Amino acid sequence: MTSLGVVVGLARFPVKSMRGEDRERLDLDARGVLGDRLWALRYADGKIGSGKSHRRFRKAPWLIECAAAYDDTADALSVHLPDGARVAPGDPGLAELCGPEAELVREAPDAEPPSYQDQAPVSIVSTASLRALGRLLGDDVPADIRRFRKNIVIDADGDEPWAEEGWTGREVRVGGVLLRITERVPRCVMTTLPQPGVPADGRVLKTLSETRDMRFGVYAEVVTPGAVELGDRVAAN
Repeated sequence: MTSLGVVVGLARFPVKSMRGEDRERLDLDARGVLGDRLWALRYADGKIGSGKSHRRFRKAPWLIECAAAYDDTADALSVHLPDGARVAPGDPGLAELCGPEAELVREAPDAEPPSYQDQAPVSIVSTASLRALGRLLGDDVPADIRRFRKNIVIDADGDEPWAEEGWTGREVRVGGVLLRITERVPRCVMTTLPQPGVPADGRVLKTLSETRDMRFGVYAEVVTPGAVELGDRVAAN
């Protein structure tokens, strides 16, 4: 096995398009990170709340101002509203924010793709790519990882930006999980939206469009389930 780097960041996002929770460990099965994008805001017409409009989605940019976390299991969900209130699905305060025609719903256990996830089960980016994008933006600091909502952040060996893009088509072992890197991640307006501690920044999508074909980071699918922890090595054959 050839070493590719080390895991330095882990996160899961219980509700699609809301902020999530940093983790020291993630468990993965064939669907992806356990509990990730397992819930979504669903409207009466069946569309899902998102940062963009689409045949499946309804634009609801305020979702990124909310944060979601699990109290214990994937059934015990808490949402922190923009005003600081902490509520659960079905709470009147949440209904007031979402509107009477929408509710937070959990993905059915037997749901067929497409699920509430994005285009693939797992997303990855390297610290070198975050720094490189920061430079492209004209900043002295790395691009803020919170804009990109990645599951796994890797400090890649060699510190080469975009190294993870070169893993496309390869099987990569991350801790106890075997992943297949499938494609570069296409980015959308979600990366430019303001959220607590992160200002609106239209430069992000414009810069990615001009320099990176509107893509940043990579998607992966799970070949062998298992667990990933901070500090785990990343390697490939």
